[in-house]
Amino acid sequence: ALEKDRELRYQVASEMRGDLKRLKREIDSGKSSSVSVPTPTGSTPSGPSAVTTSAAEMSPVAPASGSASSPTVVAPGGRKRWYIAAVAAFVVAAAAAGFFQLRSTKSLTEKDSILLTDFVNTTGDPVFDGTLKQALAVQLEQSPYLNVFPQDRVRNTLKFMGRSADERVTPDLAREICQREGIKAVLNGTIGSIGSQYVVDVNAVNCQTGDSLAREQVQADKKEQVLAAVGKAASNLRGKLGESLASVQKFDAPVEEATTSSLEALKAFSLGEAERDKGSELGAIPFYKHALELDPNFAVAYARLGQAYANTGQETLAIENTRQAFERRERASEPEKLYITTHYYDIVTGELDKSIEAYQLWTRTYPRDSIPTNNLAVFYGDTGKLNECLEEAQQTMRLAPEAALSYQVLSRAFMGLNRFAETKSIKQRQIDLKLDGTGDHRTLYALAFLEGNSAEMQRQADWAKGKPDEFIVLDGMAEAAAFSGRLQKARELHGQAVEIAQRGKFQEAAANMAARFAIIEAVVGNSSPARQQSQKALAMDRGRESLPFAGLAAAMAGDSVQATGAADELKKRFPLDTVINNISLPAIHASNEINRGNPAKAVEMLQTSVPYEFGWESRVTPNYIRGLAYLKMGQGSQAASDFQKVLDHRGVCSTLPMCSLSHLQLGRALTLTGDKTTARTAYQDFFALWKDADPDVPILKEAKAEYAKLQQ
Repeated sequence: ALEKDRELRYQVASEMRGDLKRLKREIDSGKSSSVSVPTPTGSTPSGPSAVTTSAAEMSPVAPASGSASSPTVVAPGGRKRWYIAAVAAFVVAAAAAGFFQLRSTKSLTEKDSILLTDFVNTTGDPVFDGTLKQALAVQLEQSPYLNVFPQDRVRNTLKFMGRSADERVTPDLAREICQREGIKAVLNGTIGSIGSQYVVDVNAVNCQTGDSLAREQVQADKKEQVLAAVGKAASNLRGKLGESLASVQKFDAPVEEATTSSLEALKAFSLGEAERDKGSELGAIPFYKHALELDPNFAVAYARLGQAYANTGQETLAIENTRQAFERRERASEPEKLYITTHYYDIVTGELDKSIEAYQLWTRTYPRDSIPTNNLAVFYGDTGKLNECLEEAQQTMRLAPEAALSYQVLSRAFMGLNRFAETKSIKQRQIDLKLDGTGDHRTLYALAFLEGNSAEMQRQADWAKGKPDEFIVLDGMAEAAAFSGRLQKARELHGQAVEIAQRGKFQEAAANMAARFAIIEAVVGNSSPARQQSQKALAMDRGRESLPFAGLAAAMAGDSVQATGAADELKKRFPLDTVINNISLPAIHASNEINRGNPAKAVEMLQTSVPYEFGWESRVTPNYIRGLAYLKMGQGSQAASDFQKVLDHRGVCSTLPMCSLSHLQLGRALTLTGDKTTARTAYQDFFALWKDADPDVPILKEAKAEYAKLQQ
């Protein structure tokens, strides 16, 4: 049954049963027997692959001490063969009863998780510290079958255990983590040296029993071969742990090809990953850069560096490094290749359709990975597919219930669907697990604002005070003040937010806030301040986010020259970007056309935005601008429809002043239709929201004059 040549192995159980019956019969009759057995390792076969040995020549096994009554069978020559008879009898009986089965037993199932410990390094060479664990993770994460327990969850678990999140995970500590998290197995690794040679040992252990599930020991003749040895050990383990041979062969890029052949580069990369796991993108950047100095073709290092730059507002560097990763994506494992491809479409080209397609492939290939489901939820939310967003967000929560992103994307989905109670509940659970950040408290501030809960608003504002990114909450507070027409207060809060962002070197965030506040000034009728804010924003940064907002603010404020310049720059720099080409540019051009007296053309231009309406990228802007165009055309019913849609999407609108202003615009539209009674109600709703507004805001003065006429 162990014969390596499949043609010489038993093909069916009945063949083995026949041989065993003959063996038993001959032993019982006292005759010698010739049986074919596999050639022991290192022996010389007398035939093609087996030796023929008589039963009398087989090594005896003595009965246990004191077992005088144990049954024995004496073969010719007086040698005890009781054990052959016993085994043969058992197998024959089992076969006759129909219980004999030839089948493999899987050590792990697809639902089980495996935890990696830190390698025990007895070589004295620090280059292996952290590096081999990273290499092993890369190899195992290629598997769609094995489920490697994520490092960020390890860190969170250590915190809940009252330990340092940076503590080395030893085999003993790993068993504690396993028991706490319900993990099936732990993978312990060691590396030692014998002279100039190295021995890599990896042992998969059942967390509950301590039994070894599978073990591999691989030797490397020199230091440069250690990474390949780790990869070989991982590949062999995958099969032993239950993964099919076809799966292993399909997803098994050698570690030196999937990452780098340089131990030193992988060491630097692993240090960058450790910083990233802590949430320190800025801290990770120097390590990723050093890894690339050591290996300029390290594709995944380029990808991680690009993402780190993107997350810290350094757009140009993010695009350049992500492009470098994409050009080298064949030098990566399958999951890393998917990571590189999706981020290329996210960061470099902005092609949402291709990005979504790549993420869908990722979910099909690695259905237990939460990254693609999380990002699909984000993109569906951005493009207005809020039900699909919720579905993917719920799947993300099932896959990664202790990740902050899971709570953020799920609460975002509920918020977009106007399900505020669920949004608040998710945020509270996030806070209880200590997974909350400043952005989460901005959401809670907005929820409290929508409920009119001023005490809760103050609590959230107090929480953010003194935080390095306090500007995130201050920006939300400024937006909420403007929503109520309190422009002076809004300007004060906005100024604080920009100052804190600039002081913390968050230049792109500062520019983004300035550009969005320019839009606020424009929609309330403060054209001159809007143009000034737009110019201020562009002086700070001309990035992918700030430039579209600044261009729109200029267009809405009547500065068609600056608006057109921003639009042309966007088209040139981001020719394939889905959001820019289907949302941002149409909004800028449509606003220009309204100011030029061409509202019908504005409506036509906004058609490309329809599939993306009420997503987090467009929010309510296309509908609001189209409603303004219809007002200019005197088409009250169509205008009322668009403004009512804005009001119906309260969660997406949140604290945007366009939302409160839509009550006024609805009143204007209904006036055009002749429905003065309902129009008066819409005006009254607006005045209720702006009861504490600054009296000199231009649009408020206009609204009061219009309402007075309606009363006549």
